Amino acid sequence: MLVNLQEILRLAEERHCAIGSFNVYNVESVQAVLKATDGSHPVILAFGEKYDRHMPLEAIAALVKSYVAATPQPVVLHLDHTKQEQTVLRAIRAGFTSIMFDGSSKPLAENICSTARIVDIAHLVSVSVEGELGYLNDEDGSGDPGDPRSYTTPQEAQAFSEGTGVDALAISIGNAHGLYKGTPHLDLARLSAIAQSVETPLVLHGSSGISRDTLQEAIRRGIRKININTEVSTSGVRAAREYLTAQDDPNLRFEQVAKQAESAMENVVREYLDWFDLK
Repeated sequence: MLVNLQEILRLAEERHCAIGSFNVYNVESVQAVLKATDGSHPVILAFGEKYDRHMPLEAIAALVKSYVAATPQPVVLHLDHTKQEQTVLRAIRAGFTSIMFDGSSKPLAENICSTARIVDIAHLVSVSVEGELGYLNDEDGSGDPGDPRSYTTPQEAQAFSEGTGVDALAISIGNAHGLYKGTPHLDLARLSAIAQSVETPLVLHGSSGISRDTLQEAIRRGIRKININTEVSTSGVRAAREYLTAQDDPNLRFEQVAKQAESAMENVVREYLDWFDLK
């Protein structure tokens, strides 16, 4: 069943765990995530605004709704990293239950104002909103977390949370999108301070490549939603490439290749789900 982000994060708080948010782009990626959950794990299916040019968000919404309509498993259909109000409105009409509005590139006051407007719109129809605060590189970035001086501060987090009414807050503490150039180092002390300053559930983007021990410590310190994209995507690409390299069949069909990618993605998702459940 589809639920909003607020409902699923309430489960995370009760269980002292994190909910995995996995990006999906097509039928194979949706199937990979849902198969990995075994119909039991609460999960977030995230569709980025930028994917809309490859598959209309209305189509992915219809696909996801058809898969989860008859299951009691809590599933969030989440619009990821949107910057356009028009996209938000389309997503709400299509049946998305959660919106991640990314105003992180704006000055704090402007970010608060823009995000609060999205919250006002979405909450009218019981759709949850996640905001973002602090430097986080572009989704297609190199894994560079940037200057620590641009990380989220407890004071800004409190002002943002109170000024917007968001249901979840994505923070910057040394995490970054893409493949990390070296070993990522999260500022866990900063995370603890932020968690003490707000009641809003905290989100960690750019989690591919961060060690299991570090992610689990972040969960203990207050992270309730963890985003995984790069590692799932690259595993699918790698499996498809290896399969194609090993084949010498002129009649090889696309769906055979896609199935290899799906299986690899499922395995990665399954491993992360195990990491996120501290019990």
